[in-house]
Amino acid sequence: HPSDMCVALRALDATVQVRGPNGERSIPFAEFHRLPEDRPDIDNTLQPDEIITHLDLPDADRFKAHSAYIKVRDRLSYAFALVSCAAALDIDADGTIRAARIALGGVAHKPWRVEAAEQALVGTPAGEQAFLAAADALLAGARGHGQNDFKVPLARNAILQALIIATRGTGSAPGAPQGDPA
Repeated sequence: HPSDMCVALRALDATVQVRGPNGERSIPFAEFHRLPEDRPDIDNTLQPDEIITHLDLPDADRFKAHSAYIKVRDRLSYAFALVSCAAALDIDADGTIRAARIALGGVAHKPWRVEAAEQALVGTPAGEQAFLAAADALLAGARGHGQNDFKVPLARNAILQALIIATRGTGSAPGAPQGDPA
């Protein structure tokens, strides 16, 4: 999925609020985008004549201290991500992960998450070994299609870097990479 914002919204479990001829409804962000299947012309679950009124981010405060977004692209401006990663962690005072969210962009028709990979981080100390295990779990079964085989290891590295930066905390943490990581 090419959208930076949608990858972050998927990581934060946003809810899309819509209004249409049949009234109002809520769509969990995980169900908002759809895979092409037999209708590649329809990329979301909006019904005809529905409009998005707003988004809810119920857990955003929980993750605001430890979040990061990595976008790897061919050039520095106006380029879609080859791979992107939104990572958000809830870390207790002793460095143990209470909750984790990881979403990938540029790897599927919709922002991609594997909740089981995130759950594997819960209760572990924040660190590279746990992050690599989570990346491997998230990417289990992933495969390229010849010309994009490079995306699997690229995604693994983006997940690792996003989790490391998120662990340091938001803002300009000392030692955080500056600029585009590509």
